[in-house]
This record gives sequence, C-alpha cells and structure tokens, in this order.
Amino acid sequence: MQSSAPTTVDFDLINRERFSVLHLDHTRAAGGAEIALRRIASRAKTWNPIIAVPKGAAGIENDAFNEGISGGAKIEEIGPRQMFGASNASIVGLARFGAGVVGQAFALRFSASFRDAAVVHANTSRSGLYGALACVGTRKPLVVHLRDMVDEPSLGRIGLLLFRRLVLPRANAIIGNSRSTMESAVKWSGKGAVVTVIPSPAGIDARMSQSLINDRVESIAMVARIDPWKGQRLLIEAFADVFKGTKVRLRLAGAPAFGHGEFYEELKCLVTKLGIEGNVDFLGHVSNVKEVIAAADICVQASIRPEPLGQNVLQYLAAGKPTIVANEGGPTEWVYHDKNGLHFIARDRESLASVMRQLSSDTRLRRRLARGTQQFQLVPTDSEVTQRHGVLFHAIGKYNRLTGNSENVIPDLTFDERYGIPRWTIT
Repeated sequence: MQSSAPTTVDFDLINRERFSVLHLDHTRAAGGAEIALRRIASRAKTWNPIIAVPKGAAGIENDAFNEGISGGAKIEEIGPRQMFGASNASIVGLARFGAGVVGQAFALRFSASFRDAAVVHANTSRSGLYGALACVGTRKPLVVHLRDMVDEPSLGRIGLLLFRRLVLPRANAIIGNSRSTMESAVKWSGKGAVVTVIPSPAGIDARMSQSLINDRVESIAMVARIDPWKGQRLLIEAFADVFKGTKVRLRLAGAPAFGHGEFYEELKCLVTKLGIEGNVDFLGHVSNVKEVIAAADICVQASIRPEPLGQNVLQYLAAGKPTIVANEGGPTEWVYHDKNGLHFIARDRESLASVMRQLSSDTRLRRRLARGTQQFQLVPTDSEVTQRHGVLFHAIGKYNRLTGNSENVIPDLTFDERYGIPRWTIT
C-alpha cells in the first residue's frame, strides 16, 4: 500500500446526492454489530438508511432496534427467520441453515427495497451470505462488513468455505473493523474490490479529557457478551489468583447470547468454587455501558482467540481508563504496550494475573497509561466513523471511483487531525 496526497472530497456534492443504502442484518439481538449499525444509521446525513432484518426477529429481549432509529431510518422485515449456531450445527442443522439463507436471498432479491437501493451493505457475516446470493447476476454494488475474523472458529467449516468462495469474490467493497480482521480475508477478495479499515462506532459522542485515577484499585471491569471465547472464565480465574480475600470487585457487563445460557451458569458456579462470590458482579445486559466503565479503575479484554476489535476496547480508551488486552488481534492496533495500556500473553492465566497485579499496585503506572489514552491513537467519534461510511457508500454506489484514474481509492487507517477529514491512499 502506497500513500498518496489527500484526495479532495466534495462533501457538498455528496450531501446533495443522497440515495438509499440497504443495510442487511440477520438479527435484531443487541450484539456489537447491531448496535454499531444503529449508531451509524442514526447519524447518516449523506444517505438514506433502510435496515432489513428477517421476519419474526422483532419482540426479542435486548432488541437493538426496539427504540427505533433517529434520523428517519426505516426498518423492514424481509424473508424467513435465521437460525443461530450454524457454525457448530449438525448436518440437519446445516441444511436448515442453508435453506434459510437461500430463502432470505430470494426474498431480498424481489423486494422493493433491494430494487431501489443504490448500495447493499451486509452488516454481518451471515447477512453477507444471503446478500451476495441476492446480488448474483445483478450490477447492484455490495459492501461486505467484516466484524469477525474470516476463519473456521468464527464461521464454521462450511460457512468459511462459502464466505471465501461466494461472498468475498462478489463484494465490490469490504470494510474491516481492524487490520487483523482485514488480513484474514483480503486474499479472497475479488479483483478491483475496494478494501478499507473503519473501526466500529463505539458510542463516542465527543473526546473526553483525562479521567480521574484513584490511589487504590477498587473495581475491575469487562464489557462483553457472555460467550466462551470472550474470556470471562480466564479473567475470573486470574482475578481470583490476585484479589481473593480483598475488597476489589470484578464487574462483568454483558448477557449470554446465541445459546450460551449454560456457560453463564458455569461461570457463576466457578465464582463460588473459587470463593470469590462476594467479589464478582454479573451485571447482565447494560444499556449505559459508559457508567460501568466510568466506575472502573482497570478495564480488561481477555478473549481466548484473536479478537477482531471489540467496541469495548475503544470505549475503555475513549474513557481514559488503564486497559489490559491480550497480545493479539485488533486490540493491539489501538492499545500500545506500556504506552496507553498493557498486553498479556493470550490465553495465559498466570500472565493476566501478573499484569493485573502490576497495574493494581502501581498508581503512577495507571496514571501514565491514562495520559497515554489521550496521546496515542485517539478513538474516533461516532460522527467521524459515520462520515467515513458515507464517503465509501457514495464512492461505491454513485461514482465507483473518486478519481478519474483506474486505481482503487481507499480511506487510510487514520484521521487527518488538522482538517477532520479522511486521508486517502492508493492500492
């Protein structure tokens, strides 16, 4: 990738040339992808967002769209309900999953929203499957959003095969939420596809000043849905090694999703077995994540496989919190070891415990790292992230190229802090 001079983007022209973008999602459950979609759709000023979810998706607990979306975005139910757990399903389950994907693709293809949309945006890997099928044989531009690694643990063996053979080659543009995510997919992208990295909107309205760092650590927090790979078990075990018998509390914000209720019960039993039931709070789904983070002295990401880039890490940094992350995946693109946070060896209980012990016992270190959150890799606001999506949608849907040459034009990974507009590079 070779840098170029900043490309002049005519935002006045873009604002005048509004058109519809059909955003596809396979669920209304309030996962990270759905919350991110709600945030950009609510702030869309340069396109008309239409969100398409399968029929029967409404009325669930923790509905990402239950309060509607400000700014006039529409939500439509199109096609059959999609099943969960396809990555680990039986042969019968895979057949049902496949039938659901094909049925959804046909329903989309013949919907008025698909016909009228200038761009189709698949917000999740699952919706990428039926979005690509719906676009086969058409000139409809398809933007595929990667919020998970393109690998077998994330997609399952069959899902990975379909994603590599069908979805990525058909995509006109691919958005990755981190460089790590993009690197897991880019070799299977089609010739001429525009690829870019845009972090998910993390609920950041404005950049915060440095947070107050207490002399003593009283609370450690993790914000993540309850899921075996998100690392709650690892964190609980490491926390017990360091803080059992103290007054320090571990606060876990997040509810079990996608059939992981049994794992949630296992975690509660583990807390009792380790003798720390008086120190651990299971907060469940939290609407106001900022309050949980604001009350924490240390924040942790402890995923046991490479994390694409959870919004939690961006939220920790934006709040100016001393942050601990595993030393792999997308979080390491934002958390620089000993600069604005600390790394531990992924999946290593002793390493995580050692880093928590070090950080909790060193007030000067916590304050230095907190200052670092304001000096390294400033987290973009939701409005800035939305603007980048808008420029890409217009580039793909209206112009296909921002310049008259044949090269692909893509947004760079950083923001131009002097002018507040994206920089561009040429592939």
